[in-house]
Amino acid sequence: MNQTSMTLRAKLTWMTVVTVFTLCALFVGLLNFQKNQLLSDRQDKLRTLVEAASGVVAHFEQEARSGKMTIEEAKTAAKGALRDMRYDKSEYFWINDLSDLMVMHPIKPEMDGQKLDQLKDKNGKFLFMEFNKIVREKGAGFVDYLWSKPGSETPVPKLSYVQGFAPWNWVIGSGVYIDDLDAKFRESATWLIICGLIISAFIGISL
Repeated sequence: MNQTSMTLRAKLTWMTVVTVFTLCALFVGLLNFQKNQLLSDRQDKLRTLVEAASGVVAHFEQEARSGKMTIEEAKTAAKGALRDMRYDKSEYFWINDLSDLMVMHPIKPEMDGQKLDQLKDKNGKFLFMEFNKIVREKGAGFVDYLWSKPGSETPVPKLSYVQGFAPWNWVIGSGVYIDDLDAKFRESATWLIICGLIISAFIGISL
C-alpha cells in the first residue's frame, strides 16, 4: 500500500469517526428533545386540570360570598365535587390546607383531617411540606417525587401540580406517574442506537 493510499484511508477513517460522533450527538439531542416534549405535554395537561378543579372551588366560594350558601355548605359542596372528579379513568384531585392537614382525599378518606407534615417519599422528601412551600412561594407549581402505584410497593417517579386557593387556605392538587416517560425514552434510545450501528457499519464497510 503506497503513501497516497494510506493517507486517503486515514482521511476516510477520520471522516467516519467524525460522522459517527455527529450521529451520536444528533441522536442524544433528539432523545432529550423528545423526553422534554413529553414531560412538557404532561405538565401542561396537569396544570390545566388543576386549574379547572380550582375553578370549581372558586364557584362555590363565590356562592358563599353572595350569600346563597354558608361557608361550610360551600366547602362541603366543593369537597364533594372534587371528590367525584376523575380524568384518565382513575386520576383524581385532593385538597390539603396550609397547616399540612388533609382536607379531602377521594381514594384514602381515612387521611382526611390527618396531619401530613411527616409524610415523605423514599428519598426523604416531605411531600406536603413541599406542596405548601411551592404554594406559599409561587402560588402554584410542580413537585416531583417517588411514590408507589396501587398494588405495588416499588416507588416510581410521580409528578404533582398544586395550586393555592387563598380564600380558604386550601391547596388543590393532582399527580400523575411519569415512569412511562422513561420507558418511552429507553424504547426510542434502543431504536436510535440500532440505527446508528447500522449506519456506522455501512460506512465502515464502504471504506
